[in-house]
Amino acid sequence: MPTSDVRPGRLVELSDDECWDLIRSRPVGRVAWSGAQGVSVIPVNFTVDGDTVLLRTTPYSLMARDCADREVAFEVDEIDGERHEGWSVLVRGRCEREERPSEGPHPWATGSRVLGLRIAVRSLTGRRVVSSSAVGA
Repeated sequence: MPTSDVRPGRLVELSDDECWDLIRSRPVGRVAWSGAQGVSVIPVNFTVDGDTVLLRTTPYSLMARDCADREVAFEVDEIDGERHEGWSVLVRGRCEREERPSEGPHPWATGSRVLGLRIAVRSLTGRRVVSSSAVGA
C-alpha cells in the first residue's frame, strides 16, 4: 500500500505496564541530556532492572561526565513508516553512577565499557499511533 493512501491513525496513551513491556522488547534506546556541549542525544544499548534503566559507558565519555547525578531522558521507539504506525516510550529520571557496576547490558561497541550508569525512573509515558484500519475507521 503506497504511503499516500494511508489515513492518519489514532494516538493512544500507554499504561505503565505496556511501557515497560515495550522498553524491554528493544535492545537500543536514546539517552538525552543537557551538558557542557548543550543538548546531546545518543543511541545506547541498555537493560532494564526493576524500575531502572542500566547503561554502560567508558569513564571518560561525554555521557559519563555530563549524565552522572543529573536528570536525563531516555527514549525507546518503533516506527513503521509505510503503515504510519508506531510507538514511543519516554523515561525521565536521575542518572547515577553505580558504585559497583551491575551486570548491565553487554556493549555492542568495542572498548572498555566499565562504568555503569543507572537511570532511576521518575516518570514514564508512552504513546502508540494505531492505523485507522486497525481501529475500524
